[in-house]
Amino acid sequence: MNTRDFTELLKGCRPVKDSEGNIIVQSIMNMQVVCLTTDAEFSLDSRFANPLTSLTAGNSSYGQISFTNKENKEVILPAQMAIMTKQSAQNHGMVKAGYVEPRAQTTYHDAGCVQGGQTGHFRGTQEFRMIPVTMREMLFDAVGQTSGYDNIYPAIQKLGQDTQCNSGNYLNIYFDKYDKKLEQFIAHFERPRNLIGIIVLIDGEIVAIDKFPSFTYTEQVWDVMIRDCYGALAIISELKHKTSSQEFTETYNDLKKKHQANVIDLLEKALKKTKEKMTTDVHEKIQELLELIFDAELDTEGQALSSRAPKSYVLKTDGYVGQVITENEYNHLVSVVKRDRFDPNALREVNELRKKARRQDRFSL
Repeated sequence: MNTRDFTELLKGCRPVKDSEGNIIVQSIMNMQVVCLTTDAEFSLDSRFANPLTSLTAGNSSYGQISFTNKENKEVILPAQMAIMTKQSAQNHGMVKAGYVEPRAQTTYHDAGCVQGGQTGHFRGTQEFRMIPVTMREMLFDAVGQTSGYDNIYPAIQKLGQDTQCNSGNYLNIYFDKYDKKLEQFIAHFERPRNLIGIIVLIDGEIVAIDKFPSFTYTEQVWDVMIRDCYGALAIISELKHKTSSQEFTETYNDLKKKHQANVIDLLEKALKKTKEKMTTDVHEKIQELLELIFDAELDTEGQALSSRAPKSYVLKTDGYVGQVITENEYNHLVSVVKRDRFDPNALREVNELRKKARRQDRFSL
């Protein structure tokens, strides 16, 4: 089995910063978003077609999805797309990202049903949604499972419990209940120029990382990723009555006690200190992941047979799971999530021991 270092997975990427060198952190409640960028030469804007408009989807049996690429360019599917159709057919979802060659069709037999007892097959549809990020862990664990059609049901049930929507095996119940709120959620985040990826934190801990093939690709999928995918985190936070950090207010009040300055000066100083503190906190959290080494298992289900086509690998390490679509050591797409029950403090203890080990001299007489 191959391995992949975390630093290798995101090579070429860096957090978007402001003019003073602070990492730009966008927040809502207890959720923070850090955007990633890269140099223009590493954004393959002309190579890949828009995954939301270039593909049509259909199936002929439950638990499979066939994607037809009508363009002369390759298509990379973002992680875990769903078909939520108005046709008299059962909605389905992917458990991973995918790849379709130009003017070709690719069938994935490890897909799953996401609509319980509904029957019927869909054809020629572009009714795409993204599966919520809180389901990703369980779906990545189901990659390669082709023995049935129900491999996504447990994740839908958990989503229903987490979001209090009693979804059962029906993903559409979640979307029907929260679509209006999810649409509003898009407006809370600004997509910066030259965006190539995103890091999502909850309560100050990194829970999801996505790296995309190009600036253009990221622009194409941004709204649907924010709404369908990451929006579930905000829904859950709201239900748990989570609130935004009071970092700025606390900093301002502390400065007000110590300094006799006018309000404008105090606000500017408080804002500067808050940005510096947020940068330090995010930097430390990302730094902790740099020691991660993933086992990388080749994913062959539905992948192109051409030796020149990008390859898909499922990534697993203690506490994290994901996928990379890569080609000649160049990573087109990366998707990683923290396992729900993993305590990042365990990783910190491991990293601390490793640092101590590096400081030790070799045994000698």
